[in-house]
Amino acid sequence: MKSKRAKSPPVGEAITARVVANFRATVALQLQGQEGFEKAYPLKNLPLLVAGDEVVCRREDGALRVYELLERRSVLERADRHWVKPLAANLTHLGIVSANPPGVDALLIDQFCVAASRARVSSLIIFNKCDTMSADERTSVSALMDTYRAIGYPAVMIDTKTENGMEPLMTELANRSITLVGASGVGKSSIVQKLLPDKELRIGAVSQATGFGSHTTSVTYWYELPNGGAIIDSPGVRQYSVAHVDEQTVREGFFEMADTAVQCRFSNCTHTVEPACAVLDAVKDGSIAASRYENYCKLIASE
Repeated sequence: MKSKRAKSPPVGEAITARVVANFRATVALQLQGQEGFEKAYPLKNLPLLVAGDEVVCRREDGALRVYELLERRSVLERADRHWVKPLAANLTHLGIVSANPPGVDALLIDQFCVAASRARVSSLIIFNKCDTMSADERTSVSALMDTYRAIGYPAVMIDTKTENGMEPLMTELANRSITLVGASGVGKSSIVQKLLPDKELRIGAVSQATGFGSHTTSVTYWYELPNGGAIIDSPGVRQYSVAHVDEQTVREGFFEMADTAVQCRFSNCTHTVEPACAVLDAVKDGSIAASRYENYCKLIASE
């Protein structure tokens, strides 16, 4: 998405800022190089602004007004029957959380990996509740982590209960901006609480700056982390759905297969029944994990 500039002529000095939260008519901004938050008014002909957006604003008649939305490097969207709504912008990673209970679901992980690719972000695979894993479970998860790491996805095993249980994730989050997704019950809220022990204070500071209530549960917030990273959080984002992705998106989202597919005989190869399919050959010789290929087949069959 290219930069979007409002039509009204700008006045005053241009100020670059980050959208921390959107309250419909106004947004909470963190101005570049400054502490705290300020309320601003987006001009009406701008697109919907979301947490993570970078904008240009100016002071006019004592109010801060947003005149320009800078180009988004990535955008997480939710589609329904009528329109596509942006949820968050300028993420670098989708933090895909799994745990037992409710159970590690590799198919769901791969669906989210495809969704991350579509949103132009990378995937960070997070296995939570490792403090309660049996020896067999730990071995199985370790093998799955090796599979994703071989593809190029970072993967960590964490817990929110022990003293150093979050350290592997904190290391991965340095200078990255993420949001957490995954099935209900995997512990996304617990992870957020560990990452943001002062979350209520931060929401209160935004509330004081904007005049909106501090318990607006539907609002999506951008929170900076002490290691240079950031996390975008709200119940709505955590419930991000990957119920439907088209077949072409699935093919593009399995990176190791997409890279190998350039050697297939047919440019439109589905990697299922075609002769001289490089992907099928790679599955046979173990270059592509059979479990990933099986999930690929399940996803394209559901379309």
